[in-house]
Amino acid sequence: MLPPPFLSQMRDQLGAELPAFVEAMAATPPVSIRWNPFKKIKLEENLDGVKWFNNGVYLSERPSFTLDPRFHAGAFYVQEASSMLIAAAVRQLTDLTAPLRALDLCAAPGGKSTLLADVLPEGSFLLCNEVIRQRYQVLQYNLAKWGTAHTHLSQHDSADFGGLEGFFDLVLLDAPCSGEGMFRKDPEAIGEWSPEQVAHNAARQRRIIAAAAPLLRPGGILLYSTCTYNDAENSDNVAWMCKELDMEFVPLDFPADWKIAARPMGYQCYPHRVRGEGLFLAGLRRSGGQPHQGKARAYKKLAPLPKAQQTILNAWLANPDQYAYWTTPDGTVRAVSADQLTDSQLVDNALKNWATGFEVGEIKGKDFIPSPALAFSLALSPQIPQAPLDAAEAMRFLRKEDLRLSPIPQGIRLATYESLGLGWFKGLPNRINNYYPVQWRVMMG
Repeated sequence: MLPPPFLSQMRDQLGAELPAFVEAMAATPPVSIRWNPFKKIKLEENLDGVKWFNNGVYLSERPSFTLDPRFHAGAFYVQEASSMLIAAAVRQLTDLTAPLRALDLCAAPGGKSTLLADVLPEGSFLLCNEVIRQRYQVLQYNLAKWGTAHTHLSQHDSADFGGLEGFFDLVLLDAPCSGEGMFRKDPEAIGEWSPEQVAHNAARQRRIIAAAAPLLRPGGILLYSTCTYNDAENSDNVAWMCKELDMEFVPLDFPADWKIAARPMGYQCYPHRVRGEGLFLAGLRRSGGQPHQGKARAYKKLAPLPKAQQTILNAWLANPDQYAYWTTPDGTVRAVSADQLTDSQLVDNALKNWATGFEVGEIKGKDFIPSPALAFSLALSPQIPQAPLDAAEAMRFLRKEDLRLSPIPQGIRLATYESLGLGWFKGLPNRINNYYPVQWRVMMG
């Protein structure tokens, strides 16, 4: 049952539309996915598309995604349709003809980060941040599965970014909130809701906003979003930004048939109007400030990979000359796009807990041990020896069980399903060593 103070709040917003809203909140939520444009899969025919994002579709029912190898290969992301509206806002408010520096400040679990990775121009520098360690690990996994080479990860509180003032062209702040817009998907959130919690969240959001706004260059765009309805966490915070932080509200133009509701300082998805959950979205432009003044210096913790060892990677990457290679203190090789090296080192000057580029693997003598994440990467060479698996064998691999292949492919092989990389195994004369990470294994029977 929806709390009476919440219903009173919604009556003030919706008036005569309140009964339709309450009815929608009791209905089964729609199921939508966003397919990875770089990993082609065959979808059912006649699926309804998400109006505001071409790669988003609605499914007729909710399948068991855990038992679909394509899901584990990063071929699609299970994302609530209203969240995809972020892409439409990015297209309206930014110049997509040249690479951008972008920050997703509260990025876990990764839906909006992978969305930005799809929308931003080639060569853009996308930093995805999450302060909570467990959520950071989920973000790391989901970005690895998506496979793009221009995403970078950090684990910091918003207050730690002071050394990057004026650096970003775009900051996405999907702020922690009271979650009213997800009540029908997460009934437990109803029991946790209270007016006091709303006030607490609004204050916390302003602390994060105050740290986020200065990170924009003059003229840079802040996209502020929540999955809630109340004005305290939404329009009131936007008005506060405009008053206190040299930010200017920028109107968005959504087609009438999208049925997005205009609010005093932003836009709202309501479940009785759109086929999705409650999302609030506002765009703001920074009118003051100075561009970032930092100078790139050598990485604090990374050492250049010796040239002699770099040649080992030529067989593993499609375009090895596009990257600069670095080793971490534990011996892991990471690749950074050569055209992002300066930006990467500028960020390294400012942040402590972060990982740039993508993980390639380890070099031990003349042997190369590929990283589990490299199996998903779009940078991987198509010439790598593959072992195509059917659905049943793919699930055995994902459960980290023994594979039953005859004859046994010899050496390191990329396990694939429908040409999508899942991970690595090594074929020996009498057995197969399954290298799928223990922490990723599927537990469902």
